[in-house]
Amino acid sequence: MPRQAAHAAPRISFHDLRPDPGSFLDDALHGLSLPQKALPPKYFYDEAGSVLFDAICELPEYYPTRTETAIMRAHARDMAARLGPRCALIEYGSGSGRKTRILIEALAPAAYIPIDIAAAQLKSSSTELARDFPGLAVFAVCADYSRPLVLPDLNGVNARRRIIYFPG
Repeated sequence: MPRQAAHAAPRISFHDLRPDPGSFLDDALHGLSLPQKALPPKYFYDEAGSVLFDAICELPEYYPTRTETAIMRAHARDMAARLGPRCALIEYGSGSGRKTRILIEALAPAAYIPIDIAAAQLKSSSTELARDFPGLAVFAVCADYSRPLVLPDLNGVNARRRIIYFPG
């Protein structure tokens, strides 16, 4: 159950930094010409790719999400004690925010800044978190975090410090 005040109005803002889609052809040719073939993962996370990845995470064969979730449940309180209350929690590659929800519940941060390239999933997960934690200010940022970016001003938020969170 969320620890935030149930009577506070949700505070959420979306910041679309219009991530450069790049050139798939150029990126594919470059990545596939390398000795160890690679493609930038940003091409996997459109709306359909995000839904597919969430489905993969639920498969019995895909253990990383279950393992990471168990670690978060076991250690979220310890993490929260070290990070301290009223911080601004910044998460690169926020995705669905399922693991983050565990930390937010234990931490009670002043603000949450999810950063993700998948705009539809970012809006959906941020809206859910703002609804479920109405005292939490959410500043969702659509961006390619592998490139430099400017975080939004945390207007009206009295955060003691900024914490970078990059689970999994």
